[in-house]
Amino acid sequence: MAIVSDDEYYADWRQQASPVQLESLRLLRQHQYVSCEILARMDLSVAESEQRQPDLALSLLGDCAFGRKRYYQAKSFYRRAYPYNEPRFRFKEAQCLKELGSLVEASTVLEEIPSSNRTLAVNMMLGNLYLDSQRKDLAAACFLDALLDNPFAMEAAERLAILGIDRTKTLQAFNAGLNKRGLSEDDFSHFTELITATSASRQLQSSIALQNLSNLNDAYPDNVYLLLKLALVYLQLYDELNAEIIFAKARALEETMDCMDEYGQLLAREQNISALNELAESLLIMDDTRPEAWTTLALYHEVHEDHEKALAFVDKAISLDQRHAYAHRLKGAILMADKRPTHASVSFFRSNEIQLDVACYEGLVDAYIGAGQYREAIASAREAISAAPRDPRAVTLVGMALYKGASHRQDVARATAIDKAKRTFQKALSIDPSLLRPLFALVGIHEEQREYDACINLLHIALEGNTLSQDRLFGHSLIFCRLGEIYARCEQYRNAMDCYNRALGINPKLTAAQKTLERLEKLLLGVNAVNNSDEVIDENPSADSAQSFSYQTHGRGHYTYALPSYSSAHSPVAL
Repeated sequence: MAIVSDDEYYADWRQQASPVQLESLRLLRQHQYVSCEILARMDLSVAESEQRQPDLALSLLGDCAFGRKRYYQAKSFYRRAYPYNEPRFRFKEAQCLKELGSLVEASTVLEEIPSSNRTLAVNMMLGNLYLDSQRKDLAAACFLDALLDNPFAMEAAERLAILGIDRTKTLQAFNAGLNKRGLSEDDFSHFTELITATSASRQLQSSIALQNLSNLNDAYPDNVYLLLKLALVYLQLYDELNAEIIFAKARALEETMDCMDEYGQLLAREQNISALNELAESLLIMDDTRPEAWTTLALYHEVHEDHEKALAFVDKAISLDQRHAYAHRLKGAILMADKRPTHASVSFFRSNEIQLDVACYEGLVDAYIGAGQYREAIASAREAISAAPRDPRAVTLVGMALYKGASHRQDVARATAIDKAKRTFQKALSIDPSLLRPLFALVGIHEEQREYDACINLLHIALEGNTLSQDRLFGHSLIFCRLGEIYARCEQYRNAMDCYNRALGINPKLTAAQKTLERLEKLLLGVNAVNNSDEVIDENPSADSAQSFSYQTHGRGHYTYALPSYSSAHSPVAL
């Protein structure tokens, strides 16, 4: 027996319903569950005494209980109705079990529905249940069946992308679904682009995703769904300026909650506290049962370095949606800022399980390094390369893992590892010369080996070719700061002062640079003169100094999972 929607099921009954049954149906349609239940119980009593089928009464009672969130009671009514339309009432029972958190039992109930009787709704629900219980192959089969049943079920295509299914298979199912309906593939080419973009984005093929989404954005302007996808792809490409512009545009067009925590992270990095506060407040008012509201609130408290509150709110977000990848990534970042790398690695790993992301790999590798787990760091860095072979951030991670692990090796092995790290950083810079993390890591290695001329040369090349002058976060300022440190090491104090002045001209909030500049001025004036450059360069630098950033910065000058905290030091907090 086929499964029909509630509207179709009850519409069929209206043709033969008694007056009491008709009034019950009207009450249900108006969500008057208590009154509907009273009438339905009367109808059930009459049906049983007259020995006629009570399926309408049982269905109404089940729907009333479900509407009142009495899922155990609803489940019992649906199960009693099995003899009259088993596929339909199995589906309804599974909905109750899902609400009760019995995911495996719910999927078991749905599995008994023959494939020939499974509708789009059944396939989607069963696929999501399999996905939630990590039965990925079974989930993929359900979502492919959903596309065959209805090729416009784009949620199924999104789920297949999450599962990492080759987009060729997804497109084949989509085209087969069109053919089944007698529709031409040429008339729906934009859906092919959407499926391609969604899959490419999930597989970190950002350029392909960007091209397809740009075409779709031209065809469907001011489409909030497409704009948010486009903003996320710009984040993958660490083009935060365009990402923020598009997020702001989407928010201006519609009061959406989707991806707004990712937008909040950009506001936090800029230290735009008032805008972040307004965003968190508005999201909580809109819907406090969505994780985005609580992750944004966690961001607000993390910017103020209140790790305890930030963790409490991000845990609230995870409790609302276990599969919200950003919440797990944010939790990992907060734990890193709280100096708990072992715990952070678990959160980053979980986030990557849900959605592959180079930023998650960055957090995961840093967490393993922080915990002294260098083998795991190298393995994760290599996984990042496999997932995104042309992403220079992934290449950089291999270098970082090799370099940090080298400190625990014997002399020959250590030298070999450092040499490999050097080559890896050079490769990352050859892909994208504007990246600061491999640049500063390479400079740091030369500095350790007292090859100061090599350091100065690398930093001058970076300044000449770097295009970060309009970066609102760091830009050239950190490169000048790092160059100032190297000049101070060489006791070229006037050159060092010039670099610090230029760094502060770009970013006056670099408090460590200001303090170092003051020490240099005193040195040159003969006040508290020192003879050792190590006394000019702080051996325990505050977190906003280029020294501190040398081995920490990701992306185009900062963590792609990080933001600067709102404090006098403006230290970087991994987010």
